Amino acid sequence: MKKNKFWILFGLMILLSLGSQLLAQANRILTLPPTAQVSSVGDVFLPFMNPARNSLLKDNVGFSRVNWMQNITDGMYYTHVSIKKQQFRFSMLAFNYGSQLETNESGIVVGDFTPTSSVWSMNWGGKVKNYNIGVTGKLISHHLFSQKTLGTSFDIATYLPKVYKDLDIDVQLSNFGFAPTFNDYKTELPTSLNIGMSYPYKQWTFYEQYNVFKKFYTMGGGVMYNYNNTLFGRGGYYVDKTHELQYLTFGAGMKYDKYLLNMSYIYGKEDNPLTNTIRLTINLEI
Repeated sequence: MKKNKFWILFGLMILLSLGSQLLAQANRILTLPPTAQVSSVGDVFLPFMNPARNSLLKDNVGFSRVNWMQNITDGMYYTHVSIKKQQFRFSMLAFNYGSQLETNESGIVVGDFTPTSSVWSMNWGGKVKNYNIGVTGKLISHHLFSQKTLGTSFDIATYLPKVYKDLDIDVQLSNFGFAPTFNDYKTELPTSLNIGMSYPYKQWTFYEQYNVFKKFYTMGGGVMYNYNNTLFGRGGYYVDKTHELQYLTFGAGMKYDKYLLNMSYIYGKEDNPLTNTIRLTINLEI
């Protein structure tokens, strides 16, 4: 059975047997949940990261660190940095595949190297004829051993507040543009239509999101409890039936003055490569 082949292929890129199956997964870094807030409610990212909401959110600086796929390999991790100021947000996600052995054609080890990928993005959000609109531009960089490549992708989004009572809806078309090319092989961008919903009720906020790709879809949902805007508890779930990937998510947060510390945890079966993944995120309001 091809259990969790979607993420296993992505993890196996560290082996750098650069066939088309593996190269096709390189741009999956564009779909990684970058923060603990997002991960803890089932990877629902739009209510937290939709650029169309920029003018409604407080200015802040954020930093996240994640050790990735520890069930498969050691030393693989990524970091995410975000700066939001008024209607603009800058972010950077850097993925480190860990130190790898370099061999010659005979299989003899001749040294080591560290392959990396990164995504640099800038977005803007504001009102256009009374509609909340957001746009994002991204630069994608892959440095995989002897192969280096660049690509660009774009997002366009809208935010629809109080569609029904307190129900908010976020819609985004994500990751369309010009995919990186390795020599003569052109990779694919994970272009998707994302539809998110959020509904606050007293101290609770409920989330749900659907992500429709070319050949499959994923979904996630969760809930957050807010105690006096100081302590936060979160839980959720994520489902990708096509790639046999599903898991529960949990998280907690604490706010002190202008500082906000969040942690998330993924719980799944032992054969799930994402089981026991922990994310830590620190935010500072500015």
